[in-house]
Amino acid sequence: QEEMDAIMYDAREGDLEFLKEVFTEMIPGLLLPTIKDKITLSTPVHMAAGNGHLETLAFLLSLVDHDTAVALANTPNETGNTPLHWACYGGHLKTVKFLVEKHGADVYAKNSSLHDALFEAESNGKTEVENWLLLKFAVEEEVSIDESGEVTKITYTPGKESYAVDK
Repeated sequence: QEEMDAIMYDAREGDLEFLKEVFTEMIPGLLLPTIKDKITLSTPVHMAAGNGHLETLAFLLSLVDHDTAVALANTPNETGNTPLHWACYGGHLKTVKFLVEKHGADVYAKNSSLHDALFEAESNGKTEVENWLLLKFAVEEEVSIDESGEVTKITYTPGKESYAVDK
């Protein structure tokens, strides 16, 4: 238990050197999915993502195969928050992109308050993250009109369907 607490703390603090030492000398990386806080059910992946420790997050997820990494990137804690919820809440754009683009974090997952990642970014004033999510996952169609030249150019982009709509 002491080692697990230390791993959680060091993931939160971004202590990459300690985590590398632990996972190379003390416990196998394959045990990462079993490490979580007994009360909050948060994982080291939550801790690293929520504090914007991208290198630490990348290291942790590299310890397991891709499918397990995707599962960890989408693991809810006791209140239903995934690592992506926490990264959005903290405004950590590079971390958000990493979770979404490399590890399939579900941007439409809702926590127990029925908030998705976009809501967490928007309600906490994390405009950069909010704008990226809106641009990348816009459901609405987009029409742009350019009248700057001699010919009016109209560009239509169909909206992307959300995960919820696909289901």
